[in-house]
Amino acid sequence: MFCPNCGKGEQAPDSYCRSCGEYLTDFTARFALIDKLLGGVSPRAQVNINIALNTLTGLASSLLLGFLNGYYDSLRAKTGEGTPRIIYYVYVFLALVLVWQLFGLIVNRRLKKKLDGEKRKKSKTLPAAAPADEHDAVAPPTTPKSLETGKIDPIPPESVTQQTTKRLDKIPRK
Repeated sequence: MFCPNCGKGEQAPDSYCRSCGEYLTDFTARFALIDKLLGGVSPRAQVNINIALNTLTGLASSLLLGFLNGYYDSLRAKTGEGTPRIIYYVYVFLALVLVWQLFGLIVNRRLKKKLDGEKRKKSKTLPAAAPADEHDAVAPPTTPKSLETGKIDPIPPESVTQQTTKRLDKIPRK
């Protein structure tokens, strides 16, 4: 797959371009057309759609819960008639939907912050392209600092196989 932004080849679909960081959509996927119509071709767009849907359904369930509660309260005040038992189940269901949507909203907001943080990191790591004259030499790309050397323990930890073998050796065999 080729990146539509920079043209770099040999890219994996449904991942980020190794050159420019653009999200590469797999248009051969089953729901690619639906995602394209809804604008959900990248993880950020999908998170934004989820946030909007969670907000709308949470708002709708809370409004419906309030309207039902107000209607049956006013009905009881006018006629003295009690609320049908099924309406209490509807109240519980709507309250659970509202809680579920709030939970989804919180999770999607955290995902959005995480994706925005990754976007900032990528934009910081990519070197900024400076306009070059024809006579100017191209500056070599800057390399990040190397990692600090780790502390090497003289005795390596035992492997899982060695630990399991020690446990099995303690079991008496017939």
